[in-house]
Amino acid sequence: MKLALHGVGHSFLGRSVFEGFQLTLGEGEVVALLGPSGCGKTTILQIAAGLIEPLRGRVERAYRRHAVVFQEPRLLPWQTTLANIGYGLAASGMSRSLRDAQAAARARDVGLLPEDFDKYPAELSGGMRQRAAVARALAVDPDVVLFDEPFTAVDVGLKRALQDLVIAAAETRSFSAIFVTHDLSEAVRVADRLILLSGEDGRVLDSRQVAGQRGRRSDREIFDMVDSWSREPEFAELFDPRRQS
Repeated sequence: MKLALHGVGHSFLGRSVFEGFQLTLGEGEVVALLGPSGCGKTTILQIAAGLIEPLRGRVERAYRRHAVVFQEPRLLPWQTTLANIGYGLAASGMSRSLRDAQAAARARDVGLLPEDFDKYPAELSGGMRQRAAVARALAVDPDVVLFDEPFTAVDVGLKRALQDLVIAAAETRSFSAIFVTHDLSEAVRVADRLILLSGEDGRVLDSRQVAGQRGRRSDREIFDMVDSWSREPEFAELFDPRRQS
């Protein structure tokens, strides 16, 4: 066990978002937290990250460090790509030469080229900025990575490439992850298990293993799984246009 949420509940302005939420994240496991807008999935991730405290329940952490990849890249505009990727290493007190070398290695891992390293965020495309955000998370060698809908704003082709990057990184670097998404296809591609939340009251509608191994599922297997599950009543809210942002 790397991370566990025990009976977690939270409210905003007196309105309960979810209650009694349970989650145990295993060693090397990727769990997709799935649901329509407003179901509380980002709040759960923020509680897991310690960014907000739950009003009820408790969080148990059994790892050295975690990293968060947000929906927006959140790069510092006055720093270069390489400096942004190495930001967490600088905060830890690592020497400049070591952190530059480690940041450069992670930048290459996500497909950034050496000529991109000295560019500022404004000079990068949206996809390159998101690659840099993933590299920044991986640079600190986290045991757990928390992804908050990181690929929502990119086009379909790049989204797939970034999903493959996450799958490969989880395999080679052996971290555990929570991946927040409202896209069932994305959940099936990147995760070992998914938890489906209701937009009505944040309750867990379903929790299930995804058959096969992430990164080894064929496009046909993913399509068939999504097509089958999308017909189940538990997933109706996910495809309700009234609940899309």
